[in-house]
Amino acid sequence: MKKFLMIPVLAMVLSACQTPEKKPAADAAALAYTVPDDAAITKAVHDAYAAISFKKGDKPRVGEIKNYFIPQAQFINFRTDHAEIVSLPQIVELYKQMIDEGKINLFYEEELYGKTEQFGRIAHRISTYKTYHNTMDTIAERGVNSFQLIKTPQGWRVSSIIWDIEKKSLKVPDYYLKK
Repeated sequence: MKKFLMIPVLAMVLSACQTPEKKPAADAAALAYTVPDDAAITKAVHDAYAAISFKKGDKPRVGEIKNYFIPQAQFINFRTDHAEIVSLPQIVELYKQMIDEGKINLFYEEELYGKTEQFGRIAHRISTYKTYHNTMDTIAERGVNSFQLIKTPQGWRVSSIIWDIEKKSLKVPDYYLKK
């Protein structure tokens, strides 16, 4: 009888001493997407700002803009009473046209405050910004961008930006201006 009791106990001891099974590669890949990636997401947003920004005397890097967005990216602007929606090729063409026509000789946009939320391979970043247009002496515009990003094999890319600008009737709230 003691021999029969010892067999299950011995089996439990042996199994406890064995090396645990390796998790399948799919689990490891899934785990990689659960790691917070705030620094990389923030960098992707700042890179997008840098791609559209240039100072007087500098050459705009229009050709680089597409590197920070997915090809199907959308830009949704609420400057007026309704949403204006344009695609990545359209926004690049409009930007080039304004530069070629001399309407823009300096354009600089930067983040004042940002907050990222991420779940797996999707992320959202609220980004309060200020814009300089043709002069660095005064801020031409301030507003809030809502960046949606996805993680691609090449890294985080912007899939859309939705924004509204500050006006007398719509002030940027203090909680979007924290440092």
